Amino acid sequence: MSVRDSSRIFLGNISGRLSDEAAIRATEVACLSRRSLLKAVAAIGLYNLSLPAIAAACGKTSEGAAVESGKGSLQQRISDAFVYTFPLHDVARTRWVATQSKDQREGALNQLRHRRKLADDQARRVTTPNNDTLYSTAWLELSGGPVELSIPAMGDRYYSLAFLDAFTNNFACLGQRVNGPGPNLYVIAGPAHHASARQSLPAGAILVAAPTNDTWMIGRLLVDGQDDLPRVNALQDRMSLKTSGAAPRGYVTTPDESSPAAYLALVNEALSRNGVPAGEQSMVNAFADIGIKAGELNAWETLPAGVREEWARQLPGLRNALLRQCDGSLIRIGPNGTWRTGLDHIGNFGEDYAYRARVALGGLGALQRTEAIYMSSQSDSSGVEFDGTNSYRLHIPAGVPVDAFWSLSMYEVEKDGRKFFTPNPIHRFSIGDRTRGLARNADGSIDIQMQRRQPDGGTANWLPAPDGRFMLTLRFYRPRAALLARRFEIPDVVRVST
Repeated sequence: MSVRDSSRIFLGNISGRLSDEAAIRATEVACLSRRSLLKAVAAIGLYNLSLPAIAAACGKTSEGAAVESGKGSLQQRISDAFVYTFPLHDVARTRWVATQSKDQREGALNQLRHRRKLADDQARRVTTPNNDTLYSTAWLELSGGPVELSIPAMGDRYYSLAFLDAFTNNFACLGQRVNGPGPNLYVIAGPAHHASARQSLPAGAILVAAPTNDTWMIGRLLVDGQDDLPRVNALQDRMSLKTSGAAPRGYVTTPDESSPAAYLALVNEALSRNGVPAGEQSMVNAFADIGIKAGELNAWETLPAGVREEWARQLPGLRNALLRQCDGSLIRIGPNGTWRTGLDHIGNFGEDYAYRARVALGGLGALQRTEAIYMSSQSDSSGVEFDGTNSYRLHIPAGVPVDAFWSLSMYEVEKDGRKFFTPNPIHRFSIGDRTRGLARNADGSIDIQMQRRQPDGGTANWLPAPDGRFMLTLRFYRPRAALLARRFEIPDVVRVST
């Protein structure tokens, strides 16, 4: 990714970079690249991305599903097609729910939507919510022409604007790190309008060349506590999004995850709206006889009975198969490996379609790794799961290498595995370098106490725990080289009493 100083053009097509980090919900993901798979199945003569092959390559097997040598079975090819198309389907489904469903909450296409309050223990819509920033988002549809996004001066406040294409790759991340404090004017143009937008670019504006018409913008603005909310809300009010082209197009297909006919229709509509990334057209063409055809919303009706039967048989289990952990799909860090983080290329997946599918299911919308690094832990230094009936300590070394901020969040683990903030008497859900009154050691390091009851020494460094199981998430915004290269080590959490 580069910025040309002469015309301030922001280049959008950077899918080959190894630059993104997963949201913590997507740290355990399948991980085998298309190139590796092609080498493994060269004799098969097809682009084999199936989860059975991935599991086998990782030293595991999947029950009832084996890769046949010498040919690609129908079962295997449908699994391959699902793995490739699931992210395209999932972001289209999310867009439809947000902008077209009866209970849509995020407004129309090409309009800004702002979250006005920080997440707390009442926030139950999204698992592992963020308590550091407010979100300003927009679902963009760029086929009719560019849109202009105006951002006010942010001063020294952290902010970022991430842009995802229709295949869930981050193709741009604007903000304080790349563009300074502002104010800034961005012109976001779809594939058919890159040249014309460049020619008519307003003075001082930055062109964002989107690789697909369907684009999702996720903006994050730092909030320093509840008393800072009015100031951040005022900044949100000064953001604007202008359109000048034709009215944006919604989706014709109504998503239905239980229906293979609806799955194929939504995928095919998304392909017709957005095209196929360079170098992938022949692979997509190979899926045509099993229903993957751009623009063919009625492809299901044209399939042979045997293909329809196999889609109907497999579809319920294919989504669940993405949840299967694969060795090597995450990185364990810390002295005893109790902290987990995702692979470097999360968010810009390149040819790693299986990884892309797993992240779409578990962590849609993750920031680039150069923008933020997330780590999670669910066990102490002895490998025992966290439990609120115990007391714990986390030692944060001095000089955490970030240019923005870091924070540690506590989540209660529900019976169904979802993770939310837990009610507590001091209404604290995260703690970090911005926490007022934080007590530091003589060398500048910090000891964070985690337990149910208020510590005898006071609440300064206390992160309240729930009664039962919990998970911790560390977030580092604008990490420096030591974090990016994993040279800066975070100690394991130590259990200090039971």
